[in-house]
Amino acid sequence: MATMRRFLDNFPRGISEERYRTEELPTLGFEHGTFDPALCSHFLFTYSEQLSADFPVSTIEEMCRVAYEARVFPLLDYAGEPSSNLRPVVGELRARGYRSEMRRVAYEFQPGGNRLLSVSSAATPVKEQVPSR
Repeated sequence: MATMRRFLDNFPRGISEERYRTEELPTLGFEHGTFDPALCSHFLFTYSEQLSADFPVSTIEEMCRVAYEARVFPLLDYAGEPSSNLRPVVGELRARGYRSEMRRVAYEFQPGGNRLLSVSSAATPVKEQVPSR
């Protein structure tokens, strides 16, 4: 909640300073390697019933284009259950040459929602680890 309040307090200033931009997934208007890393929070797996597995795959590929690592959190659907898209998405990304791992994180907004998916190109070295509990 404190992080959310900091973000909301900062948001108007961030807009005026052009630190926040409106983009539409799965295509991002940023140069290759712009971010370090990229995070998609409470979207890709949250809405598994509304999105096909193709959408998260193309979105994560695009995130990997603009950042050395894509992180997706949480891995639960809107009902708080493990996403039915997680395995197909991870399988397709691995088939396309991406490395992925699930990591436990200290933040848990939903009960059981304390894991993230980390994805990077096989050619990209992993720079840091998310602290685990």
